[in-house]
Order: sequence, then structure tokens, then C-alpha cells
Amino acid sequence: MIAFGLSLVVFILWGVFLAKISPPPPQEAIGEIEQPAQGQQNAPLPGTPEIPALPQQPTLPSQPLPSGVTGQTLPETPQPAPSAPVQETHAEVLVSVTKGQTTLIFSSRGGVLKHVEMHQYTNPEDDGPIDLIPQVAGAKYPLTLETGNAAVDQVLAYGHFEPSRQSIEISESHPTDNLTFHLQHPSGFEVTRTFHFEWDNALISVDTQINAPNMIAENLQYSVIWGPGLGGQLEVKADFISFKGPTTFANNEREETQPEDMDGIVTFRGDIQWTSFQNKYFAAALIPDKGIKSARVVKKNEDQVYVGLNFESVQSSASATHLLYVGTKNLEVLENSGHKLFRLIDYGWLGNKFAFLVKPMLKALGFFYGIVGNYGWAIIFLTIVIKMILFPLTHKSFKSMKGMQKIAPYIKVIQERHKGDRQKINEEMIGLYKKHKVNPLGGCLPMVLQIPVFISLYHALFFSIELRGAPFMLWIQDLSVQDPYYVTPVLMGATMFLQQKLTPSTADPVQQKIFMFMPILFTFLFITFPAGLVLYWTVKNMLTIAQQYYIYHIAKD
Repeated sequence: MIAFGLSLVVFILWGVFLAKISPPPPQEAIGEIEQPAQGQQNAPLPGTPEIPALPQQPTLPSQPLPSGVTGQTLPETPQPAPSAPVQETHAEVLVSVTKGQTTLIFSSRGGVLKHVEMHQYTNPEDDGPIDLIPQVAGAKYPLTLETGNAAVDQVLAYGHFEPSRQSIEISESHPTDNLTFHLQHPSGFEVTRTFHFEWDNALISVDTQINAPNMIAENLQYSVIWGPGLGGQLEVKADFISFKGPTTFANNEREETQPEDMDGIVTFRGDIQWTSFQNKYFAAALIPDKGIKSARVVKKNEDQVYVGLNFESVQSSASATHLLYVGTKNLEVLENSGHKLFRLIDYGWLGNKFAFLVKPMLKALGFFYGIVGNYGWAIIFLTIVIKMILFPLTHKSFKSMKGMQKIAPYIKVIQERHKGDRQKINEEMIGLYKKHKVNPLGGCLPMVLQIPVFISLYHALFFSIELRGAPFMLWIQDLSVQDPYYVTPVLMGATMFLQQKLTPSTADPVQQKIFMFMPILFTFLFITFPAGLVLYWTVKNMLTIAQQYYIYHIAKD
């Protein structure tokens, strides 16, 4: 246990050190910070939630796009502003789609997604719902269509897409509905986007039809993007386990793209399951369905990184269908959604080795929560069940320690009698073990077998979205963050100290004093751990103390 404890300390402190010397890339922080938008405010439709003002968008030219010209005549750089501003002929229309505790707000300007509000998760900065779309000045909104051609992209990003509905509510009584956006440009350029929603499906189907008759002779590469990041994660401090940023699952491999290591575009081909932006608790994933040929990660500048899907296109036209997932990294929801979305959850190098144990623990945690309605008590009941399952191992371990304590005086006699003769000492000690039926490894092996269980539960609680903002009792109002008053870490250290006092030891006095320093070290280490993890460790220690007391003071054998 001492060796395991010291190894755990080195593992955690090394990760903290790496996080210190490798600060998070700029785009990760941008995805977390709400920036107040300024500029023109368009009045929303009746019944639509109030939306903050948006950054000033460039006005569209009133004349049609040039017809019958090649793509080279449309420059790849942004167009200069017209000498006289042209007024928008259509005001922005916001369409609200409500599904349970999630509200998606679409805009007619580009037919894009501007807000994903999750009302079950509160933003402590303003007591409003978490918004998974960061409002970044100058950036494009998620689900924007692109071609790489500046003139066409201006129409796709800022053109008026006429919505088919003013608002939609998906519920058990109204389980499915469609929302269509239609763009008709004077040049004949036409785009239709249809969003299909289902009550019992976390995925949104997005069908895109693009028709550009006689507009551009050269083929354009159409794509849909998500970016420049992902909101909903208030903690911008990096940790050494979870990854925040662009992630793609292609050819059965989970690829994390570090924006600071790329320059331009990273393209993925082959068997593409999804490409996404994700952080510790939330994710937004674009999932290919029909008419998709590749995925990509695009770095436009240090502040704007996007993920996207490239469409298959012919003669500047395209027809493609993809799926969208945006929400929490809840294991059950991701597994039920298919497309290997559960791989959005990454438990780190060590945690992935024991993922087969992490998933059952998460499901057991949800089961107990369904009974007691409190994740703090669910952790306690889960700890009790784990302790009961491991009871035979720990019982055997403690009995072996008790037996070793009884023969400790005989071991010292043998060592003094044959001082300097290692072979003779080993022969007599083996005979002593056989005579008293004691296994010197009996106290270690059962403990080693419990290490995977601890690692699995650690990662299960660390990544559990259910603990985010979940209260326990009294001063613990969020099990996903550290105890604000350090009560549980101190209590954990005290129970660990008492546990060591009750554990028999054959070590010399100097070694025993060193071992007694471990509770102090662990107390300071656990100060920064989520309260849910400290709660588990404390309850485990208390149950272990009760078991030790029974074996050493009550049991006769």
C-alpha cells in the first residue's frame, strides 16, 4: 500500500507539473469566456428568449453574384467594403427549438446555430443557463456553410435563409418535427437546409441541398463547420487527464488535434465516425451520413479553430446529410446514440486501461442516484457495495498481516541467530511461515488487486457530468469541485491516520514514523480533488477501519 500510495503521488504531481509548464492553448480559453456582443440588435420573434446583441456583420451586396464566370474571378481574400453601405433587405429572424431542458436558437442569417442553452446547468457568473456556443467577435457560428471562395462564403454566412417555422417544441406528445431554412439568391444560387428533431433521439439530422445553376463553372468544395470552440466549461485551468479541443474518430482511432501543433488544415479520410469539439463535460460532434467525403480541422488564426465535414459536390452543387450531437458527455446518452460517440469520453492513458470497469461504475452510480436522488449518498452506497465485493480480499489481507505480527519476534530471533547468512535465514523463515500457516505476500496481493478498482472509480467520478453542480449536504454544494472549507480532506487524512495505527507492522520504528507521514501527504494532495472523490475515499477508510477493528480485536482466529 505504501508503494501504491507513493506511485499515485508521483503520478498526480507529475501531471500537475506538466499542466503548469504547458498552459492551455488560446482557443481553449476562448471557448470558455462569454464576450458581450455589440452591434445591431434584431428583434426576435414573439416567444423567443431574449438574445444578447451580436457583432456587426458585413452587409450583402444587393446585386446578384456574377453568372457564367470561373472561380478565379471570385477572389479568395475578403472583398473590400462597398463605397456606400447597402441596407439589409431582411432583418435577422431567431427561431427557438425547445427539447426538454435544452433550447437551440437558430438564425436566419446563414441558417446557423447561435445558442445551445442547457437549463439544467447554471452559469454561476450570471445564474443563467450554460450556453454551449461561445460568442466570439468576428468568428463564424456553428453549422456555417463554407466553400473557401470569399464571395460565395459571404452569401452563405450572411445571406437570409427564410425559416419555415417561428418556434418548435419537441416533447413526448409532439415527438418529431422539422425546421427548414431556404436561401434564394438573385443569381439563382439556392440552398435548402432541413433540421429533423426527435424526442427520443439525442442526434439532430441536418440535410443540405445546394444548387448553383450556371453561377460558377469551377467546382467548389462545400463543407459545414463547428467552431471556434465550445462553451459550457467555466474552468479554463488545464488538467493532466482530460483533453479540451478538436477530436476526430477516424479509422477506429481517436485523434486529438493540438491547435498549437498545426498550421492550416488537417484532413481525415477513410472510415470517419465523427469530428468534434469537446471539453471535460460537454461535446459537439458532426457525424457523417450521406454525401460526406472527409473531415477536417481548420486553424484560421490563433483565436479561431474549427472542425468540419467536407461534402461531395458536382458542378458547384451538393447534396449531403449529416448528424449533429451537442450536449453533455453522459455515457448512457452517448452509447444509445451510436456512431461510437462514447469514445468522446477519454479517461486518460491509465483510465482507458480500466475502461471496462469505469462504465459499470458510472451505471451503478446512476442506479443509486435513481433510488436516493442525491449523488453524495449515491457515492456512499456505491462505496459500500464495492467494499462488500472486495471484503474477502481485504479480510484475507488483514488476517495475513495479523499472522505476520504474531511471528515478528521469531523473525527477529532468526535474523540475529544467522546474521550474515542470508541463505540460512531464508530457509528458517520459510519453515516458520509453513509452521504458522502465514503467507508473507498475503497482505500485499489482495491490496494490489484492488488498485484497478480505485483507478476506475477515480476516473468515473472525475469525468462524471452528473457530479457537475450536484450538491450533497451542508457546505458541499458541488461534488465536482474541491471542498471550499477543506473539511472532507482533513477528515480523510484523520481516518487514514487511524487506519495506519490499527494496521500491524513489522517495520522498524524509523520506517513506521515515515509511514505515518503518508496521511499528511495525502491530506494536502486531496485538498484540490473533487469533493465527490474525497467523499469516496473517506467512506472507504471508515469501512476499512471497522473491518480492521473486527479482525484485530473481535475475531478469535
